[in-house]
Amino acid sequence: MSTLRKKIVLKLRTKFFVGDSLIILISLIFIVFAFKAFWHFETGSVVQVNFQGNTYGNFSLFQDKKISLIGKEGESIIEIKEGRARFKSAPCKNQYCVQQGWIHFTGQMLICIPNEVSIEILGKSKAYDSLNY
Repeated sequence: MSTLRKKIVLKLRTKFFVGDSLIILISLIFIVFAFKAFWHFETGSVVQVNFQGNTYGNFSLFQDKKISLIGKEGESIIEIKEGRARFKSAPCKNQYCVQQGWIHFTGQMLICIPNEVSIEILGKSKAYDSLNY
């Protein structure tokens, strides 16, 4: 009786494992398809610079440019180069905006809160994230 029970359990586990594997495989294929279909990572074409609550200007990502803005804390330098943008330097204490590095996808944004400077990448279509839902 004991060996018969083991065979039945072994047989059930084997079929159960094959079914689980099939469900996992189908789920992974669906997730990859959904990710590619619904999440677009479009490379931006314009960087919008905001300074002290107002739009300072829109600049093409395809020009090499350095923008210097002097705010409450000091000078922030924004660098645009090779289709990307970044804070090259900032006067803030923690340097989080500088540490974020280069951005180039539509919807990406860097903010220097103490100096009230932000840069956002704009493209053909508006990028959606969890804040939009």
